[in-house]
Amino acid sequence: MTKKEREILEIIKEDPTIEQSEIARILSISRSTVAVHISSLQKKGYLLGKGYIVAEEDYIVGIGASNVDVYGKSRIPLRPHYDHPADILTSVGGVMHNIVTNYTLLGGKARMITAIGDDSYGKLILEDFRQHQIDISESVKASGPSGVFIQIQDENNDMHMAICDMSVLDKITPDFIESKRKLLTNARLVVIDPSLSEACIEKIISICKSVTPICIDPISDNFALKIKPYVKDFALIKPNRYELEKLADMKIETKADMEKACRVLIGQGCKKVLLSLGKDGILYMDEKTKIIRHFKEEKHMVNASGAGDALMASMLYGMVKGYTISDTIDLGLAAGIAAIRSKEAINEDLSIKLLKQIIKESKK
Repeated sequence: MTKKEREILEIIKEDPTIEQSEIARILSISRSTVAVHISSLQKKGYLLGKGYIVAEEDYIVGIGASNVDVYGKSRIPLRPHYDHPADILTSVGGVMHNIVTNYTLLGGKARMITAIGDDSYGKLILEDFRQHQIDISESVKASGPSGVFIQIQDENNDMHMAICDMSVLDKITPDFIESKRKLLTNARLVVIDPSLSEACIEKIISICKSVTPICIDPISDNFALKIKPYVKDFALIKPNRYELEKLADMKIETKADMEKACRVLIGQGCKKVLLSLGKDGILYMDEKTKIIRHFKEEKHMVNASGAGDALMASMLYGMVKGYTISDTIDLGLAAGIAAIRSKEAINEDLSIKLLKQIIKESKK
């Protein structure tokens, strides 16, 4: 929304029956100008129909995986073909589940489009969404198994390897996405999972293009290659260095290379690039801005998994709530720290208050 459109929308929220001439008087603009702005608000989905019915504008939509995560942490150094004593933890996860749940814990409103099986894992996933008060009524309830992610961690709590089965996502089809058009066009933004089919990604882009911003985390090198043709269609991409190499089609060895690769994506049409550098922080770039930032090294890492999802959720929250990009980046870095302090992929204590405390402790 433009500044003037937001002013008009706020006036209509106060009085949905107000005449265009009265809005013009309040804002000291012509009635014809008001009509143009109202038409734009209707096209963008912020106003529904002729009666100035105000769309619910403060929710985001996540489309993608929700699954059960199984983490096995070895108590001894890992070695091939060996039966390791371990601590095993089971929790509900999935990249999109984690992003949406973190966003909700921060105080945002989110809707979720996912696919859930009718097995015991599916019941766990449904209960988790219920407890976090996340609306999944637009999701697919499929027959068969739910998604499962299994990770092996070394004695230092870092990921050694992982395997997953997300075939239930095949139940989300382009026709199913088309049936959710109104939900998507009325959202503040849409964040998608690259493990969706290319046909579904293309359908989401066709629905949201020039109406609702689309954000994405490539997740892996292979998925980065998959979404490479659609770089121009994303408002925000959050790759790591290896994913950025695939997206920009260049080798990255220096800081200058990182910046150059980010510029490649921006030159192709992506609005914002958030490069995750692990313990070295992040590099943010858009057409006019470059920010490199990192906090003090975290000394209390419990679980490396989940930091990227928390970072993404906080970035989305800052974008929707109108934070400055600098403050939004601080939120994201703090959320990553909050995540690695938790045994599970999601820190249930996550809140804006907690993030502000971490920023105060950790900002250099």
